Amino acid sequence: MGLYLGLPESFGGAKTQFFSFVRDRLQTHINGWSAKFLSKGGKEVMIKSVAAALPTYVMSCLRLPKSITAKLTCAVAKFCWSTNGQSGGMHWRAWDKLCSSKSDSGLGFRDVNDFNKALLAKQLWRLVDCPDSLFAKVFKGRYYRNASPLEQVKSYSPSYGWRSMISARSLVMKGLIKRVGTGDSLSVWTDP
Repeated sequence: MGLYLGLPESFGGAKTQFFSFVRDRLQTHINGWSAKFLSKGGKEVMIKSVAAALPTYVMSCLRLPKSITAKLTCAVAKFCWSTNGQSGGMHWRAWDKLCSSKSDSGLGFRDVNDFNKALLAKQLWRLVDCPDSLFAKVFKGRYYRNASPLEQVKSYSPSYGWRSMISARSLVMKGLIKRVGTGDSLSVWTDP
């Protein structure tokens, strides 16, 4: 099995086995860092700059299973609290509290599931915002010929990439508004 842009070429089987390369790559990086020589601030910088950036490309293309995101979170939390680089250390605060913003007395770490959904919502918004791009034309020809990517359209045998993007549809719809303008394209009953 070869790699193309950091993703394996063959995409089949169990998703947790398929995405295990992301977890392995993160674990390799974390094991290479010497936690005993870093302060808590240094660990925070390493987590925010390197550990959060490693799975970003994969997460912007595909939805990671919850078991994989839980393992990624566990590996980062173990590194954050460890004292000698090997043991997990004492977890003095829950991880979801550390993921809250600094103004809310957290450390501002990213929640992996929320970040994954936000990146997929960004890709879906690209389909709406740039309909003349090659990216949008390919997906329009395959999945939503006479509709919008935000509409519920049944498609025959959708790819995992498309299913991943439409899983973020609710997030896009939550923040979507329509400007009235002349009112020609406005549907009073359905448009937000």
